Parts: sequence; structure tokens; C-alpha cells
Amino acid sequence: MRSGAGAILSMFVAIAVAGVAHAAERAAGASPAASVRAFYAFHMAHDMAFTLEGVTQRAAWLTPDLAGQCRSYLSRPSPPDAVPEIDGDPFTDTQEYPTAFHVGKAVVSGSTARVPVRFRGPGKNRRTVHVELVAVQGSWLMDDIRYDSGTSLRALLALKR
Repeated sequence: MRSGAGAILSMFVAIAVAGVAHAAERAAGASPAASVRAFYAFHMAHDMAFTLEGVTQRAAWLTPDLAGQCRSYLSRPSPPDAVPEIDGDPFTDTQEYPTAFHVGKAVVSGSTARVPVRFRGPGKNRRTVHVELVAVQGSWLMDDIRYDSGTSLRALLALKR
């Protein structure tokens, strides 16, 4: 049997996880910009490392296909001396995590949308990514991220690791 403090802590963790899932569901159904805003609020408040655990925590905002491609990429073996194709945080397109973000106006076309996200920091660093979303059963889910370099998250995920 758990101690009183352990049971209370477990209860708070369960409530917090349920709250994040509920917030993700509400935001995803609201609008493309609201879904992106909720994703990056969560992303920047947690460990931004591109890991299997991180992708699992963010799966509520990703299309099943994109989440699966991320998991597949992260599960591939990598030579220990090789720099991976994705070297840093692909959701912000940086190795140095930003300190703030601003979600721009969504451009919606039928069941797809594109939302610009501008990042600031650290220091004078500025970067913009364009999040591509699709409507899936009433929710706007992230399906790709386009970078200023001309490539995208899906293109990087397809490269050999």
C-alpha cells in the first residue's frame, strides 16, 4: 500500500496528465492557431529534446502518421560517431531552445491550414517555422513543419539516420 504522500502525489500526476490531454483536445478542435499555440505552450514548458518520450507526450497534437514517422526515425540505430540528420529540436528548428514564441494568423484552405510561428531567444536569435495542419475528426493536427531552409520535418525524417 502506498504512503499517504505517495498516493497524493500519484493523484496529482494523474490529474495533471488528464488536464494536459483535455487541454490538447479542446485546443486542437478550436482552430489551427489555437492548436499550434497549445502545442508550443506545452512544448516549451517541458523538455524539448527530440526523443521517443517527447514525441509520445506531444502525440495529441500530431497526426498519427507524423507521430509514427517521428517514432520510426528515433527508433533507427545510429552510428555513434555520426551527426544525426535531426540535430536539435525539429519543432523549433534550432539547437538552442527559444525562450518565447508568437503564433501568427492561420491560412486555411478546406481541411488544411498553415500557421507561422516566430521564436525568440536565446539572445537576439529569431526563427520562423510554418506548421502545416490537417483537420482530423474535428481537430486540427500538425502534419508537417516547413523550415526557412526549404526543407521540412517530414523530409528530414525520411533521411537515413
